[in-house]
Order: sequence, then structure tokens, then C-alpha cells
Amino acid sequence: MSEETPRILLVRLSAIGDCLHAVPALVALRERFPKAHIGWAIEDAAHTLLKGHPLVDRFHIYPRRAFKRKEGRFLDRVKALSNFRKELREAKYETAIDLQGLTKSGLVSWWSRAHLRIGFKGEDSRELNLVFANRRVAMPEHAVHVVERNLALLSPLGIGLPDRPGWMMPAYDEERPYVEKFLAEAKLMDGAAPKPFAIVNPGATWVTKRWPPERFGEVARQLINDLHLPVVATWAGDEEKAAAEVIVKAAGDGAVLAPPTSLRELAALTARAHLFVGNDTGPLHLAVALGVGCVAVFGATDPLRNGPYGTGNRIQAAGPECQPCWKTQCAHSEPLACLNRVQSKQVVTSCASILGRRALT
Repeated sequence: MSEETPRILLVRLSAIGDCLHAVPALVALRERFPKAHIGWAIEDAAHTLLKGHPLVDRFHIYPRRAFKRKEGRFLDRVKALSNFRKELREAKYETAIDLQGLTKSGLVSWWSRAHLRIGFKGEDSRELNLVFANRRVAMPEHAVHVVERNLALLSPLGIGLPDRPGWMMPAYDEERPYVEKFLAEAKLMDGAAPKPFAIVNPGATWVTKRWPPERFGEVARQLINDLHLPVVATWAGDEEKAAAEVIVKAAGDGAVLAPPTSLRELAALTARAHLFVGNDTGPLHLAVALGVGCVAVFGATDPLRNGPYGTGNRIQAAGPECQPCWKTQCAHSEPLACLNRVQSKQVVTSCASILGRRALT
């Protein structure tokens, strides 16, 4: 590999939260090889959020629909896949780093024809992934969080785990007017600057990750009344909107429902918040990447592996014997015990700690 100007491909196709967890690895690569050409193979949804990232020279959009029979004509799907493979080959990558560990990500790494193809060793290499990498990295014991595991994959390039992983995100300048218009209408602007406010987001893909919206409403009410921090309830889709409306109603004056937002508009809004409260979901990891203090309620997933990364954040988990179970449906005799045992008072205390304020009792 060229020491001064290496050509490096990151492979992390999806999901949004996982792609955000890959950003510190990108930052570390750029710091080690400032003149490198760095590409990123990614799917459409995550690319929408990361498009224009200042550290990425080129994104390669993985044609996910090419593998779905109902998505257009067969010949069109074959052509899309062929064009993607050709694009990777022509980029002449010397090193490919597979941060996903699946068959499809391994294939992408292999299609790049990079001489050095780095991947996970052991349980993080799933399906047929082990066929494609020619340098596998065993995870050190202290690499527990996904961010740390991604960074550990860089060891063959002479990059160690940093004391403090770095984050960098796009500026989202085009989305700023839409967000500032909403904040002004919600009386959350002080001239040209946003006033302090918290985002409360009740969403998550799995029901086993969703703390009840009524509990979030209790937290929102205390943020407003006790910590004097207005609340914006964010959402995506009808189900989350209904949950966000429950929060706003329970919180009373000082809480507002966010408008419909694209991923980039949500990022522009989140970047202006003083606090984020939510579940294990993409918007939580977006807030972390943007440097916003977070309090996250965890259910079925492992907070040590997937929690908001950084010492300034707080994790709330009740810890019954089955947590984490990584299941989308709960089989516990006390349904959703891992979530329901978390009390709103605990969450508010954590919020107060991040804000440097005293929670009233």
C-alpha cells in the first residue's frame, strides 16, 4: 500500500446507526493518512445522511435493489450490479476494510480487487464473510463497543485505539433554514441563535427497544418544569408520530411536536439541541455523532456494545437476567421487564447530570 497516498475503501453498507458507528474509524484513517483517497461503499439510506462528508473522497452506492426480484426488470438489475462492480474496480483501491462482516459486505470488498482486504475474525464474521478477507483481525478484550471494534480493524494499518475517538459529520447547511423556521415558530430562537432545548425521540425499530411514550412524557414534563428545558418530540412515520403526540400532551406547555423531517433535516435539528433522550435507534447515534449529550433507555440490545458512545452520555437499563436478549419479541414472564423497570425519575436524574443541573424532587 502506498504510504503517502494510499487508496482505501471502507465497506459499511447499512444500517444508519451502524454507519454512524463507523465514522470514528473514518476519522482515524484520515488522521493517519491525510493524503489518502478514501472511498466508502454504502447503501442509499445511510448515504443520504452522510453525503458531502468532508473526509470521504467518494461514495459508492451499493445497488441493494439489484437483489430483489420485484425491483424492476432483471436486465436492469444486472446492469446496476455490473456498473457498481466496474466502479469499484476502476477506483483501484489498494486496501478494503469490511466493517460489516456479512456475505454482501465481503463480496463488495472482494469486488474492489484490493490487495489487502481486512475483516473481522471470529463471531463478528458472519454468514460466508470469512471467504473474502485475506487479513482477519481478532478483537482485543477491551474492544467491547461497536465503535471500538471498528477502530480495532485498523490495526493492520498501524492505527491503534485512540484514547478518545473522533467524530465529524457534514454541515447540513442546506437544511438549516427549514429547521430555523420551525424553531422560530416554536419560540425556540433567540435572534439568530437557537435557545436551549431537548429532543425526546420515542422511536425504535423493535418493540423490545421502545420505552413507553407515557414514560417519555413524564421525563419531558420534568425537563420543562424542573430543569427549565423546553422539549421537541421528534418522530418518523405514523406510529412514531402518535407516540410523539402522547409525549407532547403529557408534557404540557413547553413541549412541541417536531415537523416532518428528512434524515438530514433531523440532523440539522439535532445539532442545535442541548440534550437527546431516546431509545437504541438511529437518531440516538446521530445525536452522539453530532456531539449532543444523550440519555438512552435500553431494552433488548446490549448497552455496552451499542450504547451512546462517550463519557458525556448516560445509559438507563434495568438489567433483568435475560438482558440483552437481542430479540424482537419479548419472552419474559414479566413482559418487557427490561424497559418497564426503568423509571422516569432515573432518566431525569441522568439528564440533570449531563446538563449540570440539580433535578428537583
